[in-house]
Amino acid sequence: MTLSFRPSDVLNMSGNLPPKVPHVFDDAYRAAVQHVMSSCEPSHLIGAHQFRGSERDRALGARFVGRRMPESPAADRVVVANGTQSILMMLLAGIVGPNRRLAIEALSYPTVQTFAQHLGFELSPVAMDGEGAVPEALEAICRTERPAAYYAMPTIQNPTTGTMSVERRKAIAEICRRYEVAIIEDDIYSLLPKDAPPPLSSFAPEISWYVLGTAKSLSAALKIAYVVAPSAEAAAERFWPGVRATYWMCAPMNGAIVSSLIETGAVEDIIEAVRAETRVRQAMVSESVSSPDLRSRPDCLHVFLPLPADRPAKDFVARVRALGVDVSPASTYAMNDSPAPNAIRFGTGTPRDRAAFERGLAAITKVYRG
Repeated sequence: MTLSFRPSDVLNMSGNLPPKVPHVFDDAYRAAVQHVMSSCEPSHLIGAHQFRGSERDRALGARFVGRRMPESPAADRVVVANGTQSILMMLLAGIVGPNRRLAIEALSYPTVQTFAQHLGFELSPVAMDGEGAVPEALEAICRTERPAAYYAMPTIQNPTTGTMSVERRKAIAEICRRYEVAIIEDDIYSLLPKDAPPPLSSFAPEISWYVLGTAKSLSAALKIAYVVAPSAEAAAERFWPGVRATYWMCAPMNGAIVSSLIETGAVEDIIEAVRAETRVRQAMVSESVSSPDLRSRPDCLHVFLPLPADRPAKDFVARVRALGVDVSPASTYAMNDSPAPNAIRFGTGTPRDRAAFERGLAAITKVYRG
């Protein structure tokens, strides 16, 4: 079966953006913009960079990340930045850097591999189980390869959907503390579950850089993320105006709008709407695919689907593509060409509405059932 589709006609389910919720988001965002425009002088707001975010933005950022941490951090430990990727670029360049090593799960966020190539550091893939990194495997790497940092995604891991237990988080934190390995925690998927464990960073705050972005819980292109440094001094040192060869600084208008959404509580309404739509779509997946091997959860933006041995992931992806839908093979997420399971990952939120999602899901199910 070989069909040809223009790129604009292919339904992208390889990404895992949050579903659009215009019935809640649009009015909330308009109100936030109007509030910002009526309460400040635009030339003052936009006339100069707020290098780590304004005092107000950092204080409200502390409130935002405080919903995940045991207590809200001091505002001077918080940096407001232009999305998670820009934060990761700054942290990986400064903490790891050329000719050093980063420990990372064997299957993980592909962009980190791109950063490694760009910045000249090596990756040390860590063996995984259903929760994520295996502590004994991480300790062996820390002992023999001496990584400078460990990149962690302990809540709804990408791509496997695994979530570390509190006991696993404590064990990982203690290993990193013992071997003086910095923790870079990407907690971007954690706001949709209502029962997520405390961040890994909360068990070793003195060596942790906790990152919480808005792109997976509010809207993909808001491009605001917050990083909590181990200390105020560390935040000022790592994110200082002299480092000009990056794009970490957020647009002041953007930061102010998200601060308004936090201040009014509108973020709660948006997150709840995204959570509700995600649950509906995940229920559709469970009903349609109906496989005991399916890995996901009701409040997760992606699905990890192991395939039968007689259906290689590469061929599966090609067959789904022939039906006008894009999904990703597990090999996309393999660090340093680590062995990848015969599986695919697809997102639930990128299709613009349920009808489009249903069409994509039908194509995946058709190929899966063979």
